[in-house]
Amino acid sequence: MAAAGLLLALAGCTDEQGSPGATSTVTPPPVTVEGPGGSTGTPGSPSAVAALGHLDAAALNTAVEQWASNFKGAQVNDQEKLRSQLPQAEKWLEGITVVPATCGLYGLGNLKDQLGKADMAAVVFPAGEGGDLTVASYRDRDALVADVGAQQHLDESCGKYTVKADGQEITSTLTRLEATSSAAYTSVSMLESVNGKFKSKRVSVRAIDGHVMVTATRTVTDTPEDATALALGDAESLLEILHGIQPEAAAAH
Repeated sequence: MAAAGLLLALAGCTDEQGSPGATSTVTPPPVTVEGPGGSTGTPGSPSAVAALGHLDAAALNTAVEQWASNFKGAQVNDQEKLRSQLPQAEKWLEGITVVPATCGLYGLGNLKDQLGKADMAAVVFPAGEGGDLTVASYRDRDALVADVGAQQHLDESCGKYTVKADGQEITSTLTRLEATSSAAYTSVSMLESVNGKFKSKRVSVRAIDGHVMVTATRTVTDTPEDATALALGDAESLLEILHGIQPEAAAAH
């Protein structure tokens, strides 16, 4: 269950207690993502920094290790570890029912698809912190743009759905929030999950910079605004590290 929990957390299919839930890794609202060679800034938040190119798995792992070094108890997962845990997570997911069915396993399915198109790494926060940070670096930026479009469509259809597993029924509702970052493209959403008397909220920030997508989630312990600020800080600090290592990574090839 530990492996399943990790993968489901990254795919957005669990709440902070590890129960099956709905998608919390939230995709952007329906707007155009610049293609290769496009602008590196969105209206109102231009960026003077060159967009990130493709970074391989080793570079991403270096970045997340550096990011997590000051976060006691954080668990770093490189690409191979993420890939190795997919079968166990898939097996566990076979026992759940999702209504509507179209909202089924797209969270994990998207992770599988990303691992085929992009190099990835992730950090899972200690249990008491409630959050995770995932980075995917696409070899082909057109694939990143296509993934965003596909996920936008799914999010429109799955703004609210129910997951049934192990005698539990969890209903989750997605709400979009407003925020910006230094990345060329940013979206923020909050997922509220209800399981009987237990309620939880998680904010998810997705930032796209060139070939790189960073997704940061934080459990809401005070206000959504506070959780959003924390998640934005997580994404921004990782992007800063990635920009710092990009020249070094390019020189190594």
